[in-house]
Amino acid sequence: MISKRLTAVAISAVLAVSPYGQVLAQERLATESLNLNLPSMGAVAGTELSPSEEQSIGDEMMRQIRADSSYLNDSETLEYLNRLGYQLVSVSDTHTYNFFFYPLIDKSLNAFAIPGGYIAVHTGLIVAAQSESELAGVIAHEVGHVTQRHIARMIDSQKGNAALSIGSLLLAILAARAGGGQAAAAVAMGGQAALISNQLSYSRSAEREADRVGLNSLVRAGFDPRGMETFFTRLQQNNRYYETAAPAYMSTHPLTVERISDMENRTRRLGKHSHQDSLDFALIQQRMRVLQELQHDDWLRVRRDMRNELAKANTTREKIALNYGLSVVSKKLSEGPDAKNYANAAVSLQGGKNAILLKNQSEMLFIYGNSSEKQRALRLARSLTDNNPTSEMAVKLYAGELYDLKRYNDVLRFMRSQQALSKNNPSYCAIAARCYRALNQMSAHHQAVGDMYLAQGDKRAAEYQYRLAQQANDGDYYVMSQVDAKLRQTRADILEEEKYKDR
Repeated sequence: MISKRLTAVAISAVLAVSPYGQVLAQERLATESLNLNLPSMGAVAGTELSPSEEQSIGDEMMRQIRADSSYLNDSETLEYLNRLGYQLVSVSDTHTYNFFFYPLIDKSLNAFAIPGGYIAVHTGLIVAAQSESELAGVIAHEVGHVTQRHIARMIDSQKGNAALSIGSLLLAILAARAGGGQAAAAVAMGGQAALISNQLSYSRSAEREADRVGLNSLVRAGFDPRGMETFFTRLQQNNRYYETAAPAYMSTHPLTVERISDMENRTRRLGKHSHQDSLDFALIQQRMRVLQELQHDDWLRVRRDMRNELAKANTTREKIALNYGLSVVSKKLSEGPDAKNYANAAVSLQGGKNAILLKNQSEMLFIYGNSSEKQRALRLARSLTDNNPTSEMAVKLYAGELYDLKRYNDVLRFMRSQQALSKNNPSYCAIAARCYRALNQMSAHHQAVGDMYLAQGDKRAAEYQYRLAQQANDGDYYVMSQVDAKLRQTRADILEEEKYKDR
């Protein structure tokens, strides 16, 4: 069980995700002592942190990350990163973690793992990768950190200071997310300089181990192992090209001459392996160019750059990706006709087989089209779900279009039959909640909201919603029986957790 104090430290680490959080975190670290007063977490002291304890810490941190504005809850990108990530996980020597790969809106070249198999990839890293093998190489490296249990081993190395090292680890993540320098100095000012120094010294050996494990995974998954080597070598040799971006990654992943040399030697021994980049890689790169920008003027700049690149494009692949990117940025600029035209052009050039392009075409036709185009968009969305039954992206698209047409009962029937989202998935619960509210079925609505909070690990919010569902009392016998049972169980779980904390 994670205490409130450990949760607070995790939240502090996650605050660095946002620019405002960076400033607040740095000021707090510079002015307060780092007497964290963290619990020893029982058996952690003197032994490795167990996978379940790692998972608990990671779950707590992810709840805060998902609530932060830099967390990019984008179906296309999440689906692509998890597909790419699991190509690597499937050939890794691990069966301990349920990995989750997610994007953060941040132009710096960075990626990092937190406890429990959660791996963040900055949008800047996706955009800067010169091949899919480079992106896969960085992700494989992070998977290596998780599979080799570097976090648990780091804590174990501190023995009696296990609780303090957990806090230091989370503060180190904060320092890295804040860009190193000031936040790292603030950590040292708190009196923990020796511990942080020792932790970073340990991380160098962990980096070499993650390189070795990651390279093997790259080859097994069919990627070019030179992707990892070329990315890290370019990062080391050409910092000026990336301006302030490179140090963000290098502050958490120390690059040494010996480490680069070791990587080059291993790559040569592995031999030549060619890999054809997927079209999805090129599409997601263009998508990230748009979504990592937050201002109108920046979208105008991206559109100008993409148009110039399209005019000079030599390959069909480049033209497809740039037309797609222009459609995405046109939507941001609320230029409907352009958004539709570029979407149609991308699909036409590609041949109408790519799910990301078809999803975008359906979306643009539905948002900006006339009534007949909306019906065509709906047919495209339904076809996409039929051809990609396990795609959350496709399911959310079709359910969203049905909802916008006010076909709420059709949405509920579809959600019960689809295969991509389980009934305890927060997105499933959220979709159901919206439909029940639109149908004025308030007990079912509050029950679905409660289920969503429960799926996210927030039992108190779930308990409140189940009470509202009980008070609304407008469901049939089956619904109200479910509400009563969930309310009793959630209250019992909360009481049990309180007793555990008291002990």
